Amino acid sequence: MLLLLPLLTPAWACGGFVPEAGSLTSSDAQQALFDIGAEEIEVTYAARYSGNAADFAWVIAVPGEVLAVEEGDAELLAALQEASAPQVEVDPASDDASGCGCGAQGTKGGDGALNDRVGGSDTGGVTVTGTGFAGDYEYTTLSATDAGSLLTWLDEHGYDGSMISTAVTAYVEDPLDWAFVAVRYAPSEPDASAPVALDPLRIRYGKAADGALHAIFPGRLGQTSTVDHVHTETYVLADSRAELSGGWSAPENPDEKDGHTWDVVTVDYASAEGAWLTLLLAYGDTKPGMWMTWSGSHEGRWLTRFDSYLTPSTYNSDPVFSESGDNVQADTVIYMMAEATWQESYEGEGAVVAAGLASFGFMLWRRRRVPR
Repeated sequence: MLLLLPLLTPAWACGGFVPEAGSLTSSDAQQALFDIGAEEIEVTYAARYSGNAADFAWVIAVPGEVLAVEEGDAELLAALQEASAPQVEVDPASDDASGCGCGAQGTKGGDGALNDRVGGSDTGGVTVTGTGFAGDYEYTTLSATDAGSLLTWLDEHGYDGSMISTAVTAYVEDPLDWAFVAVRYAPSEPDASAPVALDPLRIRYGKAADGALHAIFPGRLGQTSTVDHVHTETYVLADSRAELSGGWSAPENPDEKDGHTWDVVTVDYASAEGAWLTLLLAYGDTKPGMWMTWSGSHEGRWLTRFDSYLTPSTYNSDPVFSESGDNVQADTVIYMMAEATWQESYEGEGAVVAAGLASFGFMLWRRRRVPR
């Protein structure tokens, strides 16, 4: 059995990319890791971007008090991705099966730095609660009593917040009293026609205004992205299997039919990644759904992984992750069937699998296949 090649390293929607006025920055994929503790949550975001902005802010909404902003652990994300990746199994008992179901470097300081242009700790309805560096990022933590003041703050610091204005308004008006982290990034190569992976960023935060911890993915900040679809890998480390809520659903995994456990079946001369995309589209696309890719014990914690491939506008609400209290194992298996068997059994379904192959390849970050 082989691991399926990962869909990515990083991407977006974990926060809003806010470019300088007159420039463009967008993203088509993302990773988020929620490590849920007793008194705080560590969330690590990794993002991939393309565009022509010489300077942009990465705005992240946080459902609680920000305790620290730090450089994220890229090796940890890579290890979790490898441990939970979909598996490929070649030619199982397929005669009666059925189916188909961050390397870029920023610059520190500079005349355009967010921290250099704060202009005081309190500006109208915005309070600057902290500033500093996290690896190659320069960050400012903020609280806001009204959305207009926060958007004005971004505008005064040279960034166009118009695309995230609706989401910012919703977070500011939410009784959880969301905080914000604005991260400045200056690409070494501003004209990024091909996606560039950003280094991960980790935020430690405490309880919200209601006295509880919340693992919420702030997807609404990416709702107005101009890309067709965004792929998201979400990892949750906790004491038990994570479950999804907030108007979002995830199918129980794995499925079983005719005595065989399977998730998706494809042909041996087709791409397993194409079949994986087809599966994610079946549970996502324009529906608020994610696929539970993996659930199991990992380094003394319980790891749950969710994958989605969605149109950005689908994020009209935020996915919420919480502990289920049980530890049900799950993984994802893609069967690569023999060509002759497929031709006999799946003559009419081949086009479904093949449809996504051409558009899917650009999302892959090639890695060595490892026996599991």
